[in-house]
Amino acid sequence: MTIECPGCGARYRMDPAKVSGTTARVRCPKCSAPFQIDFPPAAEAILDAPPGAAKILVVDDSKYFREMILDILSPMPFAFLTAADGVEALSLIFRERPVLVLLDLNLPRMNGYELILQVRSDARLSGIRLLAMSGVFRKEADIMEVERAGADDFINKSFKPEQLQERIRKMLKI
Repeated sequence: MTIECPGCGARYRMDPAKVSGTTARVRCPKCSAPFQIDFPPAAEAILDAPPGAAKILVVDDSKYFREMILDILSPMPFAFLTAADGVEALSLIFRERPVLVLLDLNLPRMNGYELILQVRSDARLSGIRLLAMSGVFRKEADIMEVERAGADDFINKSFKPEQLQERIRKMLKI
């Protein structure tokens, strides 16, 4: 997540997973001003969404990466859900019916390939778009395998924020 010093306005990235509790005391590296950051519970990520907003599920075992994607996509008119593994994601997909699932391929308990196959094997989930992601270099053959499994698209995790937003706009035709 991005934090901003109230004293000098300097902006920094911070991993909320490294903070115990819901509050962190921070000293700005630039101006040395101390300040406090309050973290909302993870479930509140969905609260700022417009009423009746379509849902996007972000699936990654790294809380830091999930938070980063939420920061990037927050200007978009969606409600956001997160999951840390494939099993949790599949449960959320059945319960919440997101319009799009952004999923890492290297997930615990059920990897991304298996999750894609599970979603595509159930006709009730046929309208859900799947955008696979990986931070590991993928050859063209690997990307084709992801698409054969049923993913609608693939993006490398080294994307720029505007690239991810544009990819989602195209996939959801907004």
